[in-house]
Amino acid sequence: MLGKLIKNQFKANASAVYNIYIAMGIIGIIMLILLLVDWTKWGDMGVGIGLAVKCLASFALCLAAFIGVISTLTAVFGEYSRTMFKNEGLLTMTLPVRSSSLLFSKWLVGSFWVVLSYVVFCLCGFGSTIYLIRHSMALVEGDDMAFTMYEMLTALVQEAGDAFGIVAPSVTVVLNLASIAAFVGGVFVCVFVLTVMFGITLAHCRPFSKLGPRLGALLYFFGSAFAICFISGLIEKIIKVYIFVSEDAYTFVVDPAQVSLAWSNGYAGMPITFVYCSAVLAVVLFLLTAVLIDRKVNVE
Repeated sequence: MLGKLIKNQFKANASAVYNIYIAMGIIGIIMLILLLVDWTKWGDMGVGIGLAVKCLASFALCLAAFIGVISTLTAVFGEYSRTMFKNEGLLTMTLPVRSSSLLFSKWLVGSFWVVLSYVVFCLCGFGSTIYLIRHSMALVEGDDMAFTMYEMLTALVQEAGDAFGIVAPSVTVVLNLASIAAFVGGVFVCVFVLTVMFGITLAHCRPFSKLGPRLGALLYFFGSAFAICFISGLIEKIIKVYIFVSEDAYTFVVDPAQVSLAWSNGYAGMPITFVYCSAVLAVVLFLLTAVLIDRKVNVE
């Protein structure tokens, strides 16, 4: 039954956002076609027009990605509120499944779509930047000045790292660190989705519904988010755990000196206590939300 809930939830959210992803795909294809055009054969005016057209296409792509993020958030949380606490909620509550299963399916699918929209937005921004740089570099390719500027910037970055006692890590270490950062970002997105769902649920429960479903949900979301950050921050001050990233391993350490030593030897390290505490508190929030749906929710 849980599998059917997740499948139907995917379809419900996809129907609300698939148009914007189709639009981004069309814009991406147009941008790829523009790469095949030799703008230099029309002289300086052609190069300028080509840059203007590519800037317009890049802006359209980033704008579509941003709209995709907003549409995804609206679809995920609007669907949760509508199917759980509005008229459709009367039918939802009669399904032969536990409230925890309903909540889990909506949280899992909602987190997937929010993470996907955020990743797509970042990729569109990064890709558009590289897209425009590629246009500019194609014009100055072979120019000694361009390579001189690149070498100068590289030297400045290296000098800044030396001043802070940081040795530039290898590509493998950077990729490993990026994977950790991606995991941390995914955890925070999942906590964010669950916190919003908790705020919406609490705003539909007696006696907390007096503030209204919109204002109440907003206030309860910020209140619960502040509580999670505050508690996680306190625990982080007491128990400090770091993850040590090398070329072939991830190691947990509790000594900040080892993290500093890692950066000075070309490796990397980052604190992880806050992330784990937030995840644990999110589990508590999930259980509390399920209990509220079972006992205190007021379906309109």
